[in-house]
Amino acid sequence: MDDFQQFTADVASRLSAMSKGELYVVGDGLDRDSLWLTFLESFPAGTNPRFRERSAYDCSTCRGFVKNLGNVVEIRDGHVRTVWSGVSASDPVFSVVAAAMDEFVGTLPLSGIFRSAEAQYGAKTTRALRDGKVEVWDHLHGQVEKRYRTPDVGAARGTFDAAVQVFQRGLAELTLDALDTVIDLIDDNALYRGEEHHRAVTEFRSLRNRWTEAADGRAFVFANAVNPAARFRNTVIGTLVQDLSAGVDLEQAVRAFETKVAPQNYQRPTALITPAMVKAAMRTIDELGIEESLQRRFARLSDVSVTNVLWVDNDTQSRMKDGLEGLLMQAATTSPGARLRDAKPEEIPVITFMKDILPGAASIDLWVANSHEPHFVSLTTGRNPDAPRLFRWNNDFGWSYGGNVTDSIRERVKRAGGNVTGKVRVSLSWFNHDDLDLHVYEPDGTHIWYQDKRDKLDVDMNASSPLSREPVENVTWAGRIADGEYRIEVNQFRKRDTGDGGFVIETESNGRIEHYRHDRAVGQKETVEVGRMTVAGEVITAFRPGTDMRHGNAAKDVWGVTTEQFVPVSTVMYSPNHFDDNEVGNRHYFFMLKGCENDQPARGIYNEFLRGDLQPHRKVFEVLGDRTKCEPSPDQLSGLGFSSTVRNSVVAKVTMTGGRRRLVSIQF
Repeated sequence: MDDFQQFTADVASRLSAMSKGELYVVGDGLDRDSLWLTFLESFPAGTNPRFRERSAYDCSTCRGFVKNLGNVVEIRDGHVRTVWSGVSASDPVFSVVAAAMDEFVGTLPLSGIFRSAEAQYGAKTTRALRDGKVEVWDHLHGQVEKRYRTPDVGAARGTFDAAVQVFQRGLAELTLDALDTVIDLIDDNALYRGEEHHRAVTEFRSLRNRWTEAADGRAFVFANAVNPAARFRNTVIGTLVQDLSAGVDLEQAVRAFETKVAPQNYQRPTALITPAMVKAAMRTIDELGIEESLQRRFARLSDVSVTNVLWVDNDTQSRMKDGLEGLLMQAATTSPGARLRDAKPEEIPVITFMKDILPGAASIDLWVANSHEPHFVSLTTGRNPDAPRLFRWNNDFGWSYGGNVTDSIRERVKRAGGNVTGKVRVSLSWFNHDDLDLHVYEPDGTHIWYQDKRDKLDVDMNASSPLSREPVENVTWAGRIADGEYRIEVNQFRKRDTGDGGFVIETESNGRIEHYRHDRAVGQKETVEVGRMTVAGEVITAFRPGTDMRHGNAAKDVWGVTTEQFVPVSTVMYSPNHFDDNEVGNRHYFFMLKGCENDQPARGIYNEFLRGDLQPHRKVFEVLGDRTKCEPSPDQLSGLGFSSTVRNSVVAKVTMTGGRRRLVSIQF
């Protein structure tokens, strides 16, 4: 093998090795003849002898290779390397040629991705007949692998050029501060379904950091332009980062983002605050000396004065603040009374219950239904009794509904962006990664489902990632709903899990919530007939469950209390804003339950509670309330609470002093 043959083999081998990765070209607008002239002129004087009319290495075959593949490069470890890089022939002449070509091509700017309509440039050998003898000539040659070949080179390069432009603009325009702010908003649950965008933001931020540290920024852009994260600037979350990078106000930028992605009735779960707002709030906190007041805990029986309870169970009296002997009630004597009949409970307004029944009650048990889950409430108070008050009323007590327990179906729907304020609502809830679909057929045959939502189905979960183990689907009639019979079905579109099967349907109408459960797992493509719902006068008047459906939810444990059964009441009280002589805002009725203990951190501060001089800092206190929660503790006051302004009811089994028993439905 002569020296030129070895040189051409080395160049071909180099191109083959480069082709394992992506290939690029340099020299946008480069006159390809300059590549060829550089190649010819790189031979040291006297080393490219004349053959016949021209130089020995001046042939159309080698020219085709040099002009079409001579400016092909790879990007390795952040650096551009040419097809000539590292080619070291046994003959020093060709080593000089390779080095000269590497130096020239290496100075040219990256201009695009390499694509070709041809399968090969140059040829390994050609043959010619001279003086009756066959002569074999070696040439520069290179095979273009199939993945680099396309009939429309311009379109392929145009697509890549557009990706480069988007990536470059994103790197130049999107600031690290804006990216960090959006990551903080997502971590604080302050963006609608923000967790879905967390990976995209963090991946682009990582690319941007690596770009700033790269030795060759343009090479980094080219090497990563086809990374999905490189398109970040043109994504919906990227527009939020653009706005923040351009100096748009935080609230305005987030509102613009939510306009694009969130349902119309979506309400952000946490407030947005800026460092300036935090500093202003901290100045007020320091001036008023209320920093200690921000430390909250669950309230105990011993915290509450006897003057602020309406009724207390015998076993609870001795634990009350100030003692109860002779103040609230005498020890009740109980005797075996007549058994409670299974008759319908008598409906009694809460005011009548408080006035006529509560004073003579020896014991009270509440029927705690699953539908009461949103009504679980805890009483809270300050850790430092002598700290200045935070709230509008003259005591340090507050209350918190729900804590961080698993949301009710209604709350799950709200959290997912669904409408829960319509005239009639039908919601589906299940407990695994399956893709169940809710189908509703209206009286006129209109079919409401995920392919034809009719502006009524507004939540459709687990159809694709991200998957949830607390999924819901929701159909709400916000406007007029026709009278007649509605058929409801649930279909298993895609079964993914074997555990936690079954589902629950929740209906709501005129303030009344009902549940119907299906305890068996739903098979692949199986359809379950949930039931027939009758609507008259825009109210659900009847519901006929399907064969496999059961009315009500299965009992479950919430805060140490088992639902769907009677639970003893320890004490009854108004909400703290109506303690003593206070009458600030809506009254709530609290039925504290024996053994009821909130096992999750609960908010001790709500903006609705704050006194007037703290109202200008509502956004900061919204965040403080979320980050200074009361930690779970034993001997807490927790139970069920009902607002005087919301229609509701609860069934109570009351044993009166003297032994008489009554079954009443307390109406709020």
